[in-house]
Amino acid sequence: MDLALRPYRHPEDLAAVEAVRAAVTAVEGDVSLPGPGDGDPTDNLPHCVLAEIDGRVVGYTWMTWWSEADGTRLYLVTGAVAPDSRGRGVGRRLLAWQEARAAEVAAVEGARRPVLGGNADESQPTVRALLLRAGFRLAFTKVHMEAATGRHDVALPAGLALRPVTADQHPVLHGAIEECFADSSNGHVARTFEEYLDEVAEEQSDLGLWLAAWDGDELAGVVVNTIGADGTGETPWVAVLPRWRRRGLARALMHRSLDLLAARGVTSAALYTVLENENDSVGLYESVGYRVVARRPRYRKPLGA
Repeated sequence: MDLALRPYRHPEDLAAVEAVRAAVTAVEGDVSLPGPGDGDPTDNLPHCVLAEIDGRVVGYTWMTWWSEADGTRLYLVTGAVAPDSRGRGVGRRLLAWQEARAAEVAAVEGARRPVLGGNADESQPTVRALLLRAGFRLAFTKVHMEAATGRHDVALPAGLALRPVTADQHPVLHGAIEECFADSSNGHVARTFEEYLDEVAEEQSDLGLWLAAWDGDELAGVVVNTIGADGTGETPWVAVLPRWRRRGLARALMHRSLDLLAARGVTSAALYTVLENENDSVGLYESVGYRVVARRPRYRKPLGA
């Protein structure tokens, strides 16, 4: 067997990468396989190499990185190996190359808390085994949950009231969401107010789908909803400020959220949360009718360990 790594050449190698992706999804289902062809890859192309066996492309690497709210500088190493070429050391070679490249980037950046990240869904036992053998450990589990919408009409806790969400409230809403997730060690990436507004404009601009509960002039909690292109309701943000927790506000808002989506003709709603969340968010959502449909473990390893 002649295994070799070489740099990715854009765009002439894109078809070979797509062939690897197709082979992987045929076995593992709808898993995330970022890489060339995903949006604008210019900054990431130097971190993409191809693995060839006897001249045939059988795998590739990809890397992105960002800073998280708790100060972690995460270097996410991803990629894929065609199923018919596994068990031949391809994944180990590619991962070793990625770790070395991540160390180079971290050194240039002067990263204070550099950490390697790796993802392996439940349908990817081979990838999980590769990461564990390389010293990665489970950090947290991203959970995909779904619920049928319907009429619940649950009352808010005494003293709280819903008000229509308006654009002038965005500074307060942004501040509340960031405050609620600022101490998270589960991968939260803080957003500036400008980034928040960009996300709202692109994905969540229908403020009639938002819910905000107020205690007088103080915001107590907010739920952000949107409707996807397929007609499914999506809830990217649920935030209750610390002072108003443990009073049933989150549960009441989530019931009202399902009511609101049902009134718009939506029959199914989805959200993501973290299984290990200290506020037992999975339990909260299960109590209003959501069920877990997929678990996506996130693995990490201190860079250089």
